[in-house]
Amino acid sequence: MMHISARIAHAWPGKSSPSGEHPAIWHMLDVGACAERLIAGHRAFTALSANQRRAFVVLAALHDVGKISATFRGVIRHRRRGTYRHWMLSDVLLTRILDPILEQALGGDIHARGELYAAVSGHHGGPERSNDRREIARRKTAIGTDAEVAARNWTSLLLELLPGGSFEGLDQRAARRLSWALSGLTVAADWVASNTQWFPPASPDLSPAEYLKRARAQAAHAVGKSGLDATPLTAMKDARSLTGLRELRPMQTAAVDSELSDGPALVLLEDATGAGKTEAALILAHRMMASGYARGLFFALPTMATANAMFGRMVDAAARLFADRPSLSLVHGRSHLHSGFRALVGSEDDPTPEAGCARWLADDRRRSLLAEIGVGTIDQALMGVLPTRFSTLRLFGITDRILIVDEAHAYDPYMQRQLETLLKMQAMNGGSAIVMTATLPLEMRQRYADAFRSGLGCQAAALDHRDYPALAIVGAGSRAEAVAPAPATCRSVGVERIDSADEAVEVLAANSGNGAACVWVRNAVDDAIAAVHALRARGCSTHLLHARFTLGDRLQHEEAVMDRFGRVGDQRAGQVLVATQVVEASLDLDFDVMVSDLAPIGALIQRAGRLWRHMDRRPECARPVPGPSLTILSPDPDDVADESWLNDVLDRGAFDYGHDDQWLTARAVFDAGAIRAPEGLRALIEAVHGPSAPQVPEPLIPAQMEHEGTDIGDAAHAQQNVVSPEDGYLKGTKGGVWSDEQFPTRLGEEEATLVLARREPDGLHPWWSDEEEPARAWTLSEVRCHRRRLPAELPDQSTEDIARLKATWSRGKREFLIVCPVSENGVICAGLRYDRQWGLTFS
Repeated sequence: MMHISARIAHAWPGKSSPSGEHPAIWHMLDVGACAERLIAGHRAFTALSANQRRAFVVLAALHDVGKISATFRGVIRHRRRGTYRHWMLSDVLLTRILDPILEQALGGDIHARGELYAAVSGHHGGPERSNDRREIARRKTAIGTDAEVAARNWTSLLLELLPGGSFEGLDQRAARRLSWALSGLTVAADWVASNTQWFPPASPDLSPAEYLKRARAQAAHAVGKSGLDATPLTAMKDARSLTGLRELRPMQTAAVDSELSDGPALVLLEDATGAGKTEAALILAHRMMASGYARGLFFALPTMATANAMFGRMVDAAARLFADRPSLSLVHGRSHLHSGFRALVGSEDDPTPEAGCARWLADDRRRSLLAEIGVGTIDQALMGVLPTRFSTLRLFGITDRILIVDEAHAYDPYMQRQLETLLKMQAMNGGSAIVMTATLPLEMRQRYADAFRSGLGCQAAALDHRDYPALAIVGAGSRAEAVAPAPATCRSVGVERIDSADEAVEVLAANSGNGAACVWVRNAVDDAIAAVHALRARGCSTHLLHARFTLGDRLQHEEAVMDRFGRVGDQRAGQVLVATQVVEASLDLDFDVMVSDLAPIGALIQRAGRLWRHMDRRPECARPVPGPSLTILSPDPDDVADESWLNDVLDRGAFDYGHDDQWLTARAVFDAGAIRAPEGLRALIEAVHGPSAPQVPEPLIPAQMEHEGTDIGDAAHAQQNVVSPEDGYLKGTKGGVWSDEQFPTRLGEEEATLVLARREPDGLHPWWSDEEEPARAWTLSEVRCHRRRLPAELPDQSTEDIARLKATWSRGKREFLIVCPVSENGVICAGLRYDRQWGLTFS
């Protein structure tokens, strides 16, 4: 066998680099050695026997057996373009040629093995199974007779090198469930083992036993350097030391005292804004990790801004959660702009920071989900249940983490269905989750619980408690407990209605004149800009924040707003901020007086949470007004003459939300006369979203029917897009995998991204300058807007200076981004201009 292995190693290359060839069989041992380390302790595989895990490692090692083929050798040694890619040939070899050998050695059901073969052969993004006899014959021809013999000999030898594997007791249903995790394991192991710094080309003259010993030593080093080694937890002496708090709030105490489920669990934390749900989630996550439910956590948040804010908190919390320096990643499309994250990247050799992020993890958003502490947008997790390339790598990371979903009420039907599938997949793979919310409708809560129990193979069970605040644990069984409200969240925010923007200006002018820090939350950017003009005309010191600034300008505006209106903000007296929805959740701001355009009840409650927020720093006696109040710009819900009920009062902001939801919110909140937290929140939410919500007035029924139809269509669209967890990796991807862009995580109006530039004598320069990292300047110069708002005659992208600039960009950026030079007076083209003070405006 030694002679045979040497011949195979010499004859069949696996990788080629300037340093030389690396035999295919050595690369397979590299991957097997990495898989041995990555499978150990991973949540998805803990229910398997040791022998079953060994069998999974054997299959992971055989992922590239298709490289033992005439076609692949021609690609490596003769640069011939092959008709078939090697992973296609791996599937034919496993299913049609090597299966008798594997059946004899590993046993198990033939259908179960077929599911698992697809998981490992599809390691380049998706399954590659063909049942067409002619196609199979063509693929066999591409492999070649000599290669078939070599593949058989290598498989027999591999089974001697990695003995003890068995598929006994594994039926097709279990194999389908495990196929998602096996695919992720194979991709992760292959990506680590493909790093030539960690696995350099090796001589084909080594014996397989010698090389396996070397591969295992290299795998131990590589898994550590890549940031994938498990870090031990801290011993939680008490929850205060874990959270850094001096005193625990009621929800945090409940997180300490609640009895955990025996097995995967979904924990639902329902409490008001400011009640300390994040700290409660960290307490629960630490307890669950200590009980073996996971080896890390991933915070999934609705926006990049909320993710950035949470990342800062997790940097501080990392040392309290883990005994050593854990890997910590920020996962979204703009994470490379975050200075705190950039400081951690590549710091694995620096013991100074309390957390680090290996460059290998940071270089790809899919890999970043493998970090022990991950913080990112919900989109990065949802892509794990869309048929996109390498989606199983995302799932492999998430399954071994406590998935913590914040603002779970904030998702539309399209995203909600994706989240339900993700919770189902998390449970099916043995993972656990925590859902945090302040305003979750009961129906949505039930759907999340049903999805998780479905993943466990359990029937739906009603969560019929209406307590608020509450902590519920859903697993094989379900239980809930009422939680006392945190005193700091107990308050009544008086609600008043006005029906003109002029009245709003008067309310803000009067209160800011008395020294109050004020905010007007508008639904539309154009309305926000108009409001600033009106307030400044009244002599008010007014500031503007919305999403139609370049990224660099927006970050600068946000920093100024935080300095003025944040927790430690000063010089806030008599100041007014006009902002859009960006202030609802992402920024920790504190105001004395608020005016808000009418918005759905969840948004209004979130907005009201920015009133009288930090009472420890600004107690009641220090406030210039007697109590928190919310003035809502809204028409009278008792006077609905026609379908334009909302338009005359809110102008452009009337089109951001469904008119039926808006009317139901107005009816509920004005009938209540106040937003009473926490005891009145459940009733307000259900008055809008519950089964007993009143019928909308007759003129709004067409709008309601259209809204409901859109919601049903969006949910159906999501159901069509998501993978089918119970069908396994082979069939569950519904016919193939695609790029991320073809399966969006969010629906909505089509947007365009403009890249603003300045024309200088030496060519185009980015609008925003970044002396520390000039390469970031173009990203900081991007601004997004609805495509339909753009004028027809945008700057010609074929002009010499624009074409020269875009020639240095990737193909995706060239096609997606629109370069827009800005003149000295702010004009981009007819009908479009940009100003640092106002942002992007249309005429």
